[in-house]
Amino acid sequence: MVDKATVEVLKALKDPLVIDVRDPNEVAEGKGGPPAVIPGSINVPLNVDGQKQSDHPTTPEEFQAKLAAAKVTLPEAKDAAIITHCGSGGRGGRAAEILRGLGYSNAQNGGGPSHIAAALGLA
Repeated sequence: MVDKATVEVLKALKDPLVIDVRDPNEVAEGKGGPPAVIPGSINVPLNVDGQKQSDHPTTPEEFQAKLAAAKVTLPEAKDAAIITHCGSGGRGGRAAEILRGLGYSNAQNGGGPSHIAAALGLA
């Protein structure tokens, strides 16, 4: 799993794609916020059929299928900035790990919305 990026690392990213991997109920409840949602982020739940990662770790193929179903177009440039996040960083780290395995060298675990907001000056 990819560790949570520091505020400095997140601040240095240029126009990152932000992928929120929380389940819809967590987004609605604002888990990991405020803010409840990072402006411009795309919600693509990492968990498969609501199962915890400890019960069913999402495979790269499953995450790619979820991204495709959500009509997320990953950047052509493999060094493009991507931030993944959940409520605190566990699933965000798993999603960043999957993206790095797909060649996206600048996929960062943003932790939760409040950490990203502080880094990007949204708080």
